[in-house]
Amino acid sequence: MRFFRGFRLAGVLLGTALLANCGGSEPAETPAAKPTKGAKPATTPAEAEAAPLNVSVFLEYSGGMKGFVPRGGADKPATEFQQRIGALITETQVNGAVANRKYYLCENAAPKAVPFSELRNLVQGNVAQAALGTELPQMLEGILARPQAAQEVSVVISDFIYGPEDRSAFSQLPNLIRTSIAPVSQKQLAVAVFGETSRFYGSYFPAVKTPVPKRTLNGEKVPYYVWVIGPPALVARYSAEVFRNAPAQQAFFGLKTSTPAFAPVLVKLTDPKLKPSGSVYAEDNGLTMKVSDDPAEFTVGLNLKELPAAWQQPAFLAQHLQVRLPNGQAAVVPNSVRTLTEEQQSGQPVLAPYTHALRLRVTKLAAPTATLSLALPAPETPDWVSAWSTANDNTPAPRTFGLDQILTGVRQSYPTPLPPVFTVQLPLKKD
Repeated sequence: MRFFRGFRLAGVLLGTALLANCGGSEPAETPAAKPTKGAKPATTPAEAEAAPLNVSVFLEYSGGMKGFVPRGGADKPATEFQQRIGALITETQVNGAVANRKYYLCENAAPKAVPFSELRNLVQGNVAQAALGTELPQMLEGILARPQAAQEVSVVISDFIYGPEDRSAFSQLPNLIRTSIAPVSQKQLAVAVFGETSRFYGSYFPAVKTPVPKRTLNGEKVPYYVWVIGPPALVARYSAEVFRNAPAQQAFFGLKTSTPAFAPVLVKLTDPKLKPSGSVYAEDNGLTMKVSDDPAEFTVGLNLKELPAAWQQPAFLAQHLQVRLPNGQAAVVPNSVRTLTEEQQSGQPVLAPYTHALRLRVTKLAAPTATLSLALPAPETPDWVSAWSTANDNTPAPRTFGLDQILTGVRQSYPTPLPPVFTVQLPLKKD
């Protein structure tokens, strides 16, 4: 992945960038456009050299995890865990975006390095004798205490059931988690959490030990999780380029990306609801416009390939993107966010640097000059976390004991509010 930095004006090719609107109408020349002053041909944004994507994968190797990986055969379908985690570790092993990869088992001691083939065999069900397991806070602390943890991505696979011998520790669960992941706040790392359920066979060990300390399951579904921890840009990159089959249950904390490529693409759209009104033209690395009774509208391009796949969806972006314009009023035009196709990107050089396009509407511009900001605020803890949490997991269900408390400890490791994922800016001048 490349990190795009800086602002490049794509709108200097007025009337030539052919970008179809949501209704599929053909664009034409921009009306009432003044000649561009001092503009240079649009260029691809400069690319900064990305840090190498080094990945370490940690699989909790305990009796409580053994039921996810039963020994199979031609007549025994693999569990969801075996399918999904098998695909994830294979993608990590073969994906060209990953520079270096290592694999570990989290036993009742420090993480143990193993070759990829051994980890794959365990996921396939070739488990001889699983360890007792390490308590959740200690497992996370051991992973993040490694000297290289702050420079790479750590992928942690576990059921994240916290069942300490000292039952009074339950009351301190958020604090224990926050302490165990102290490097997250100290070194400004990001945490991504992915939740999934899988059929489970064998001994299930709940956190709440009454009325029974363990149960035998025969295919009931219980949750497991994948945590991705590391520098924000690397976590975003792993989530976007490697973990491409990620489940719908996702939570991100501290995720940030570099400033994406962003520029206006000024075209006339023949759809009456979308065509620009007033005078809009490119000038001095920004836009000059006349906003009177009619608003000014224009299309912008964004390169959002660094975002997790779920955050690249137009519906997500339309819901979360925020526009600010001091001394004015601006907004994203409803139903205007769309993903650019490869055909659009290759067919029009001006669109090549961008993965997405959307339209902005300026309804008021009071000051002679202003700066429009488009930002993606970091979402808070999503609702699915509460739905997947329980205070009593003795009866197996698609819920995890204290999951909301565990992620409260993660959330408390970051400031309030969370910093935005990215912010881009566009200078505006009143005509």
